[in-house]
Amino acid sequence: MVAGAGFLCVYTAFALQGQHGISALRAKLDKIQALHRKQSDLHLTIEEKRKRVKSLQEGQDIEMEMRRFGRTLPGEIEYKVTEPDVPSPDEDPKDRL
Repeated sequence: MVAGAGFLCVYTAFALQGQHGISALRAKLDKIQALHRKQSDLHLTIEEKRKRVKSLQEGQDIEMEMRRFGRTLPGEIEYKVTEPDVPSPDEDPKDRL
């Protein structure tokens, strides 16, 4: 009976060190935790995007978005101001001396 218990202990020790042993279990648990963190990050991102879509559907941020993309609101007139071409001044003859 003592030999059987000893054999069982030795077999268990070798079995837990193999490719399906404790190290593999720890690696899988780490991977599961990483996937849970990624999932929670994705849920936050989805929630932020849902809020954004809702605010755009309610018309709160439409003006800001249109301005961001360089658009005008209906009924507005767009004026573009360009800087005039100013010729550079000629050199002053006194500066050459």
